[in-house]
Amino acid sequence: MRLENKFYLNENWKTKLIEISRDDNNREEISKAKKWIDAEVPGAIHTDLISSGLIPDPFFGENELRLQWIGHANWLYKTSFNYPKNFNKDLDTYIVFEGLDTVAQIFLNGKEIGSSDNMFRKYSFNITNELKQKGNNLEIIFASPYKYARAQEEKLGKLPVALNSERVYIRKAQYSFGWDWGPEFATSGIWRPVYLSQKAEYSIEGIKFDTLNITENNALVEARITLNKKLEDGHKVVITLSNEENIIKEISSPNESEIKINIEVPGVKLWWPNNYGEQTLYTLKVHITNNEDKIIDESERKVGIRKIELKLEEAGKPQFQLQVNGKPVFAKGANWIPADSFIPRVSNEKYRYLIQAAKNANMNILRVWGGGFYENDIFYELCDELGLMVWQDFMFACASYPEHEEFINNVTEEVTQNINRLQHHACLTIWCGNNENEWIWFREHNTSYKEMPGYKIYHDIIPGLLNELDPVRPYWPSSPFGDDDDPDSMLSGNRHQWDIWSFWVDYNKVVKDESLFVTEFGFQSSAGYDTIKKVLQKDERHAQSKIFEFHNKQVEGPERLFKFMSAHLAVRTGLEDFVYLTQLNQGLALRECVEHWQSRFPATNGSIIWQLNDCWPVASWALIDSGLIPKLSYYMIKKSFNPMLVHLTKVSDSLKIIVQNNGVKNFNGSIELKFVPLPSGNIEKINSKKINIEPLSKDEIFSLSLPAEVKEGKAIIIATLFDEDDRQVNRNYYKELEWKYISLPDAKIETTLTNKNEKLKVKTSKPAFFIFIRNNEVEFDDNSFILLPGEEKDVAIKIKDKKVFKKKFAVTSLNQFLQRKGK
Repeated sequence: MRLENKFYLNENWKTKLIEISRDDNNREEISKAKKWIDAEVPGAIHTDLISSGLIPDPFFGENELRLQWIGHANWLYKTSFNYPKNFNKDLDTYIVFEGLDTVAQIFLNGKEIGSSDNMFRKYSFNITNELKQKGNNLEIIFASPYKYARAQEEKLGKLPVALNSERVYIRKAQYSFGWDWGPEFATSGIWRPVYLSQKAEYSIEGIKFDTLNITENNALVEARITLNKKLEDGHKVVITLSNEENIIKEISSPNESEIKINIEVPGVKLWWPNNYGEQTLYTLKVHITNNEDKIIDESERKVGIRKIELKLEEAGKPQFQLQVNGKPVFAKGANWIPADSFIPRVSNEKYRYLIQAAKNANMNILRVWGGGFYENDIFYELCDELGLMVWQDFMFACASYPEHEEFINNVTEEVTQNINRLQHHACLTIWCGNNENEWIWFREHNTSYKEMPGYKIYHDIIPGLLNELDPVRPYWPSSPFGDDDDPDSMLSGNRHQWDIWSFWVDYNKVVKDESLFVTEFGFQSSAGYDTIKKVLQKDERHAQSKIFEFHNKQVEGPERLFKFMSAHLAVRTGLEDFVYLTQLNQGLALRECVEHWQSRFPATNGSIIWQLNDCWPVASWALIDSGLIPKLSYYMIKKSFNPMLVHLTKVSDSLKIIVQNNGVKNFNGSIELKFVPLPSGNIEKINSKKINIEPLSKDEIFSLSLPAEVKEGKAIIIATLFDEDDRQVNRNYYKELEWKYISLPDAKIETTLTNKNEKLKVKTSKPAFFIFIRNNEVEFDDNSFILLPGEEKDVAIKIKDKKVFKKKFAVTSLNQFLQRKGK
């Protein structure tokens, strides 16, 4: 009797191509791929081919096109192993695959022991009778995802699907077939760990945790434990809930295979979203003891005590509001897509960087989009730790899906496994059935979404499973969705606001938007200069090159970049200038949208930007590019998501200056108004005032008649908010004309490293707008800011690698593009 033994089979793998249905004139590469090469597990066939030097960087230039043959091939993976020395021959041995991508046959010592057809499922097979003491040969044949999916489509019929139609017939990350921000790389391989497993006679199969009730200082929680079978012969389960200070309760359970225990928690410390309170986590431990009180199996989870509710009505009117521990939360965040086209390349460090960046940008929610995959455990653990709520889609996106029995059974097991894996996480806030399926059906077919193939998956199968496995957490059938015939209506439910950008509407029209909760909206820009130039040949490094446009996957995406840039800013096609201007325009668009929706709280209760991250170097909607370089828009959103906001709003011929406190603490500080004549930039102070703003409220501080100079585009008004210690908290501005019509002064911007290279001091000779500082080896705490003469801004910096760090900073500002020269 012992705890689970695991013997990982992640070493000594080889792979080769065994069959192909398309060669794309890549005969030399294909010929080499038919010979054994080293393979990495977890890994993907594309990364194995890269490591072996058989293919070039898939992201460079148009290499995506020449490498399509890889997804049209069958691949054989093999390894060998001996029977583990610490295994017990009296116990059954299982082989466990935590993730196979995707359709595979598995052979051990020449005998087929199992198969897979779902990337999102764990597979386990009893191999006790197939093992040898030495020289066990394990082989896995992966079928071409295209060949399999197209055969299913031919057999069962073509469905209405955005992009590659066959993708819906294979339970595989849908973005791997290409999306409007990502390349088409249909991967194969062992993408999560594989191991041999032996367990004791009695074992813990699952742990669930719910918060049932919260009073002023106490909470009632529930632990649900699933065992492999009912305990006998003096065995028992012991459940312990504790925090860093003390053990809350230790309970011995009855001898059942399904155990439900309620635990009262006095003096409870709650889990809150970022900027709403602390992220306290408790440790829930479960172990089984035998009749000698020896532990034979144990497991533990980090859990948070919090109550999540989705409020859909207020005073008889539709609402869509997330409430945490009884308090309304304005959801500020971004959509999360897979962080690489080749998932196993995403390191824990990359996860931490991106999720920490979301927290640092004052976000409190990330939405795991339904065209990717159910994220790795580290993602949810970091969100628990950092206070990022998670809107979790199930993996269905932009399509009608089949409903035949085999598919439904497969999906049922997939959904069950992932609910059981993720349910205990404090961050997990809401489940959602799919991404845009009902909306696309309604828009393209003009009939009820109830007629859509796949309807019963999101409205019957998934809610039925959740009612059994996770009945406390909110569920929403789709995004967008509501009570109206149009699932994307502003009148109920949540919304995807794609009139702006995708349907060619400019961002300044957002003032008319009255959405209750916006789960997707966005504006494109180029990846950072240092990221995008690496995938472009030198003669392609300009905004209208063929390859630069190839790295924008939206139909007419490049055209939109130019249209909206020309509407607001100067137009340049040199790569560095184009990158700066598109990123600035993105930031201006997102700023206007999120500040509009926040000003409507509690009528509007969320703005989730499309998207936080990228999977390759591309012009997209991301705030942080695939090289992990934040764009100008990231820093602008960080300011707009600040709990303290200054709004400058024109009403008739007056300018209203309103301060909004989206935080949970009282704000004491001051506000200062300045008048900036242009192009001279000689600043004049208008007014200042001490202020006190209560939590979740806003106050009008000033109202003034608009000066003629502002109306004519010859001046800007700047409002700056300071805290009690005179530290700048937020800054905003008002101008009447588009930036392209305004003349800005020639600002001389200086940067100086101070404080042992931990800070960068910035100052300017004239008002400088949207200063952006670049250095690949530095992480900046702030960027893309407005700076006035006489101010010295200390930007905290973190040098990534001091060995290669160069004390050279590239500085750009909007002033450089808006200086009128002439007689």
